[in-house]
Amino acid sequence: AGIQINTPPEYSDYFLPLSFDLYNSKGEFVKDIMPKTITRPFPKVLDVFPGALTNAELIDKVTNTIEQSGFNKDKTLVATSLCCDEVNRPLETDFSCVYDTNFHMGGLAGFPFGGLTSFGAMASHIPDGGDTLVVFGPHVGVDSKGNAGTVERRGRANGGSCCGSAVAASGYVADVLNGNAKEASLPAIVDAQQYFVGKMLLPYAKQLEKADDKMVELPYALYDAQKELMGKIVTQKADAVADGNVAVLGGIQINTPEGFSDYYLPLSFDLYNNKGKLVKALWE
Repeated sequence: AGIQINTPPEYSDYFLPLSFDLYNSKGEFVKDIMPKTITRPFPKVLDVFPGALTNAELIDKVTNTIEQSGFNKDKTLVATSLCCDEVNRPLETDFSCVYDTNFHMGGLAGFPFGGLTSFGAMASHIPDGGDTLVVFGPHVGVDSKGNAGTVERRGRANGGSCCGSAVAASGYVADVLNGNAKEASLPAIVDAQQYFVGKMLLPYAKQLEKADDKMVELPYALYDAQKELMGKIVTQKADAVADGNVAVLGGIQINTPEGFSDYYLPLSFDLYNNKGKLVKALWE
């Protein structure tokens, strides 16, 4: 129950939810199923990343698309490759509301550091006769002023870099490009992931240097690097999926200030069979 809000022609109407209660067939109250937080759209995201979808819009569209390709939500396992930053967990939580708990392949900046081994392990967990939905991508913050590359964080007076790993890597590749630093060698295991983020971003150093806004261009460069890597993982290890298909959604995850919905900018959505062969593009 709530308040229906009417708007002028050609605009979407709204609904303000105030309660969401579950009753059994005897009319007895079972529980309050109202989400703890109702997140609002954050239009400034669309000024920076046109075409981005709220988490709710994304999940609704993804679910409808893969169901048309024969996926059953009760037999679909979601595998994510998103950055380990805590601001990225809401998207996984939202997907879990539809597909149950996800398998996590990602590390710093969203790269699928779990690699072939994690994909193979994930595939062995898919329900019998089911399929997998892989969701990957880097993330970027958009703060309350509409600036990319930073976001206000819960409980902190000042915002910070978002994604911090990506911003650090962009500084490193700029220094290498301009001759202010040499290419790093593989460090001790305690910081190996950050080394590889920088290494995989190096081919995009000139692209970033020429960008009008490096913090806007950065997630696109990271996406390109991750798409190549994820493509190798899927084509080489899809045979671990017993008898189902693999839907691979790639894009940019966008974090917003507290109280607003996060967004995701889809850049590719492809369907592969369990031979690693591309069947079709699910979205053009």
